[in-house]
Amino acid sequence: MRDKYAALISNATEYVMDQDCDVEVRKPYVTSDYGGKYKEGDSSRVLAITDRINACIDAFCESDATHLWLIDADIEVPRHALRTLLNLNADVASGIYCFHNDPAIMMFGRAAEGNPRMFKPRGLSSWVGVTLGENERVGGGNGCMLIRRRVFDIYNPAIKSLRFVHAPEGGSDLYFWYRCQEAGFKCRITGDVLAGHTPYAPLKYYESEEFRVKQREFAEFQEEAKKRLTPSP
Repeated sequence: MRDKYAALISNATEYVMDQDCDVEVRKPYVTSDYGGKYKEGDSSRVLAITDRINACIDAFCESDATHLWLIDADIEVPRHALRTLLNLNADVASGIYCFHNDPAIMMFGRAAEGNPRMFKPRGLSSWVGVTLGENERVGGGNGCMLIRRRVFDIYNPAIKSLRFVHAPEGGSDLYFWYRCQEAGFKCRITGDVLAGHTPYAPLKYYESEEFRVKQREFAEFQEEAKKRLTPSP
């Protein structure tokens, strides 16, 4: 298990350090692994992940870096990712990646109506050339999230200090998106940064025929769903 985590971290680090960008990328701060201690679904595992993200934030705040880039160990970022996220000039910016159990559906979207702590996932075709966040609230994962220093420096009495906290409804990542937007920070999610989510959907997967078939199937499903929801004339 420890070898598995080491391989994931090594792979993710290579993608981070290989960015086509004219800013300095510091040596990644790598959190410790779980060594197989936690079982899937164990709440202690979720809390451990949250603690490790906050450890990254604390280390970042002690540095003189301008942005913190959170990358999950199972995420592969394209070479233009950092440059594209920086160009959004947002306080919190993210690319997109898919769910583990469905590579055709991205883990990002507009906040759900009536419950801004949740979001509505979108297929990849809905993300082509699209950046959300200017006219709507957004939400998703934190596996490819670029955060400007002022998000952690500015203190808002209404939300206290901004860190990741365990939230039973939706998870710590969605709750972080929610709290940032509640505080008035500029948040953006862009389809121009499509990241791989290993092991089922590495970056090369998006060039495969299997993925194209899944996209067609999802588009057909959406079209059928629209027909069922549209009243007959």
